[in-house]
Amino acid sequence: MLTGDAGPRALSWAAAYARVSGYPLQSFRFVQVPHHGSRRNVGPSILNELVGPIQPEGTQRFTAFVSAPKDDDTHPRKIVLNAFMRRGAKVIATQGTNKIHYGGFPKRDGYVDAEILPFAPTVEDYD
Repeated sequence: MLTGDAGPRALSWAAAYARVSGYPLQSFRFVQVPHHGSRRNVGPSILNELVGPIQPEGTQRFTAFVSAPKDDDTHPRKIVLNAFMRRGAKVIATQGTNKIHYGGFPKRDGYVDAEILPFAPTVEDYD
């Protein structure tokens, strides 16, 4: 159970466990963006460790899904989405729609095609 400020450290603990257990990091094809894209749960250092360093512009190595409510002005944070994109992610947000990650299978009823989010030229203030 995570208590207090342990939540933001959970990814660091998971990365440390993966390292000592010999699990490969930075080779993901699919990533779930933590906590609706909140800036308090993921930062540059842990992203570098988990998904890799900043890549050349336009690089797309993996897909990052962010589950966020339709009418939430604070989630996902553009600064967080940009950080994933800088590391090679195609970012897709649910924003109140049903999405499914699939390949080679028929689409499920009620699900819509995913749209890759663009890089945001401006982001929210870091407050």
